[in-house]
Amino acid sequence: MSKKQRDKQPLFPRHFLISSVLGLLGVILAFYIWDVPLANKTVILVASYIIGWCFYFGAIHRPVWYWNTLVRWYHQLGSPQHFYRISGWWLPWLTLIAVLLLGVGVVWGLAFSPPHYEQGNSYRIIYLHVPAASGALMGYMAMGFCGVVALVWRLKMAEIMIKAIAPFGAVLAAISLFSGAVWGKPTWGTYWVWDARLTSMLILFFLYLGVIALQNAIPDPRQAGRAASLLAIVGVVNVFIVRYSVDWWHSLHQGGSMSMFGAAKSQIHPSMLWPLLLCMFGTYFLFAVTVFIRARTEILWRERRSNWVRREVEDAI
Repeated sequence: MSKKQRDKQPLFPRHFLISSVLGLLGVILAFYIWDVPLANKTVILVASYIIGWCFYFGAIHRPVWYWNTLVRWYHQLGSPQHFYRISGWWLPWLTLIAVLLLGVGVVWGLAFSPPHYEQGNSYRIIYLHVPAASGALMGYMAMGFCGVVALVWRLKMAEIMIKAIAPFGAVLAAISLFSGAVWGKPTWGTYWVWDARLTSMLILFFLYLGVIALQNAIPDPRQAGRAASLLAIVGVVNVFIVRYSVDWWHSLHQGGSMSMFGAAKSQIHPSMLWPLLLCMFGTYFLFAVTVFIRARTEILWRERRSNWVRREVEDAI
């Protein structure tokens, strides 16, 4: 769009006004039908509407700048060299946030949260079990997204990210299974049952191992990346099975007792809920730290013959 055409265009075109009104009606409808705590849905819906409105308004009047910015970000994040440098800036801050969140959450949950009225202090394993399970599910969803990007746009960084995510995701899935078994003994009277939630979580663990095995069994990194991407995409179905298994089938595992964005309101007392949320977000940031470290290591290995890697190594030495 030329400057002359842009000057003739009204500040608020008709399609923009119509879209704004329709979006506002959608927000109002969601506000009344979304069964979440009032503060949660108010913040989420209002913030989403404002961000969408500003983005749409800017895209109308500066479409070339918006498009060029998105293309530049796409190429920068898809370039191993740029990702290596950007992740180097983020790593110290992500590490600091992870340490603070996990430190406060663990100490608060283990030392200051009150005992459960039925389970006593044995429930405190929740501050390990739930963040590990949640992180394992989140990590596999991220692998599935990277798998789509790798197969559709053939981005090398997407394949690298899958390889970086899989090991720590498998560790979190294993921690979730082990801590669940330890928790299940005093609660259910047994370490393991072939329950829908437990079985689907075990399948998730095997899917992580399958992705790792494919990447190490195929010599060519690009072919290994494509094979792992396909398995990651297929395995996303199991993530939804894990999440909704307690709702779809009769399960020994308890149903959902907390939700930040879903339909069910949290049934956990705030004195127990807040340290749990801190542990969960701390685990997410820890996941990001480990993924960045592994991705940076993989980039250095794959690009070891590049001049920029030699310069990075020389500067580090």
